[in-house]
Amino acid sequence: MSALKTVSCFSRKEPIFTFWLVFLFFSISLLSILSHEMWLDELQAWLIARDSTSIVDLFHNLRYEGHPGLWHLNLYFISQFTHNPTAMQFFHLIIATLSVYIFVKYSPFNKLQKILFIFGYFPLYEYNVISRNYNLGVLFLFVFCTLFPKRSKSYTILAFLLAALANVNVYSFLISICLFLTLVLDFISNSQIRKSFQYKKQNLLISLALLAFGYIAALIQIIPPDNAKFTGTTQIFNESNSVINTIKHLSYVLMTVWRSYVPLPNFLDYHFWNTNILIEGAGSFRVIALLFSLCLLLFSTAIFIQKPIILFLYTSGTFAILLFTYTKFSGYLRHHGHLFILFIACLWLANYYHKSYFFGKRIINFSQKLTKYKKQILTIILYFHVFASIFAVSMDMLHPFSASKQVAQFIKNQQLDKVLIIGSRDYSLAPVSALLNQNIFYLESNSLGSFINWNQRRDLDEASFMHNLKAAVSLHSKNSIVLVLNYELYEQAYQFFDVSPLFKSSQSIVHGENYYLYLLESKQKSN
Repeated sequence: MSALKTVSCFSRKEPIFTFWLVFLFFSISLLSILSHEMWLDELQAWLIARDSTSIVDLFHNLRYEGHPGLWHLNLYFISQFTHNPTAMQFFHLIIATLSVYIFVKYSPFNKLQKILFIFGYFPLYEYNVISRNYNLGVLFLFVFCTLFPKRSKSYTILAFLLAALANVNVYSFLISICLFLTLVLDFISNSQIRKSFQYKKQNLLISLALLAFGYIAALIQIIPPDNAKFTGTTQIFNESNSVINTIKHLSYVLMTVWRSYVPLPNFLDYHFWNTNILIEGAGSFRVIALLFSLCLLLFSTAIFIQKPIILFLYTSGTFAILLFTYTKFSGYLRHHGHLFILFIACLWLANYYHKSYFFGKRIINFSQKLTKYKKQILTIILYFHVFASIFAVSMDMLHPFSASKQVAQFIKNQQLDKVLIIGSRDYSLAPVSALLNQNIFYLESNSLGSFINWNQRRDLDEASFMHNLKAAVSLHSKNSIVLVLNYELYEQAYQFFDVSPLFKSSQSIVHGENYYLYLLESKQKSN
C-alpha cells in the first residue's frame, strides 16, 4: 500500500519537476541569448535565407555551404515576416527548449543527471545560445529516442525523423545512417517485431521510401559541386615525415573524444571558445588528453557490451564521426559535440533492452565491473559540462562574443549607413551586413553582397587589397566612403586617400570579429 502511495506521489510531482526545470532553462537561456552577439556562422545562414528570392534560389545559394538546407529553409520562412535576425535566436530558443523538455520528461536518467545535462555545455551554451542548426538535430534525435519503443507498431514516424535528421548537418546525417542500420539489426534479431510486420509490408515500404528520399536529398546538398574550391578535405600528408604527420593527425582526431565528453575550455584564454584546457592550455597535456580519450572510448564500449545492438550503434556512430573528422574536416567543438550527444542517446536507448550474454563470459564480466561505475562516471562528466557551461555563459554575458553588433550600432548612430560601406575581410563583415540589413562592398569578391559566396572570393595580400580598394573608391569618388576592416589599415593607404579613423571596436571572444572603421576620401577629390 505504501509503495502505491509512493508511486502516486511521484507521478504527481513529476510534471511539476519537469515544468519548473524547463522554465528555469528557458529563463536562463533567454537572458543569455539577449546578451549574445551573433557571429559569422549564425548570421551567414540568416543572410542566405533572408536574401534568397525563392526556395529554389535558397538551395542554389547553399551549394557551397556543405550543409543540408533544413535549418536554412526554416529561416527562409521566418525571414518572410521580418529581417531582424533576433527572430532566428527566438526560434532557436524554442527548439532548444523543446529538446530539453523531451529529455527531462521522457529520458531514463535520474533527476540529478537531467539537471546536470540540460545545464551542461552543449544544451545550454553551444547548441542554444549560439544559433546554429545543431540543436535541430538534437531535437529529432531525442524525439526518435522517445518513440523508439513504439517501432513494433509502425516505422513511418521513425523513418520521417531519420530523414529529417539527415537533412540538418553532416554529423546528424552520419548518426541517422547508423540509427537506420541499428533499426535493421534490431528488426533482424527481434522475432516479435518481424512477426508484427508480417502483414504490414506497406508500412515498411513507405518508411524505406521516406528514408531514401531524405538521404538522397541530403547527399545532393552535402556533396560539393564540381567547381567548388573548398571540399573539406583534410591535408594530413607532407612530402617529409608523412608517418609522423599521420600519427599526429590521428591523435588529434582521437582527442576529439575528450573535447566532446569533457569540454573544459582554457580558462586562462580570453578567446576560450573552441579550446580545451588539456589541449590548448598552458603546458603540453595532449598526451594526457589522448589517454583520457582512449579510456573514455574503452569505458563507453564496455558498458554497452551487454546490449549488443546499442554497442553497434555506439561504435558505428563514433567511428563514422571520427572517420569523417580524419578524412574530410577536422572540425571544432560544435562538430565534436555530436560524439557526446550520440553517447547520451545510446544510454537512453540502452534502457529499452535487456541484458544479453552474446559475448564471452570474460568480456561480460569485464563489462559488468565497469558498468557498476556507470552512474558515478556519467554524473562526474556532467558536472564538468555544467562547470564549462557556467564559464562560457558568464564570459559571453560579460564580454562581446563578436564586436559586429557594436560596430553596426555605431554606424547607425552616426548615420553612416547612408553612405557606401566597403569592407575586408568579408567573412568578418558579413555579420555587420546582417545587423545593418544592407549590403557591403566586399573587397575579396569585388562586389556588393551580404552572405559570403565561398567560391567567388579570394584572400587578399596587401598589394591585392590596395588594388581592389583603389578601384572601388574610384567608382564612387564623388562620395565619402566608410571602410570597415578587421585589422588596421595598411600605411600605404594613407598615400592615396585622406583617411579619418572613426572607431575601434572592443576585442571579441571569437577570433577575427573586432573592427576598425575609417572614413575615406580620394586625395584627388580633396585637392
